[in-house]
Amino acid sequence: MAQIKCSRCQHKKEGLQEAPFNNELGQKVLVQTCDKCWKAWVGQQLMLMNEHRLDPINDEHSKFLDDEMVKFLVLN
Repeated sequence: MAQIKCSRCQHKKEGLQEAPFNNELGQKVLVQTCDKCWKAWVGQQLMLMNEHRLDPINDEHSKFLDDEMVKFLVLN
C-alpha cells in the first residue's frame, strides 16, 4: 500500500489497496482516502442505509450515497 495524504484527516497514512469502484469516483477515493477514513465511511454508509432505508441498486439512492461519501471523505 502506498502512503497518501488523506483529504479527510489530513494525515499521511496508508491508502487503500485498490479502488473501491471501477470509475472516476473510485479513483478519487483511492488517491485521496486513507484506510482508516474509508472504514469510517463504510460504517457511516451502513448507518445511512438503515436510517433512510436505502437500496444501493436504486439509482437515486446510489447517487445520494455517492454525494454523502464525497462530503464525508472531503473528496475534490
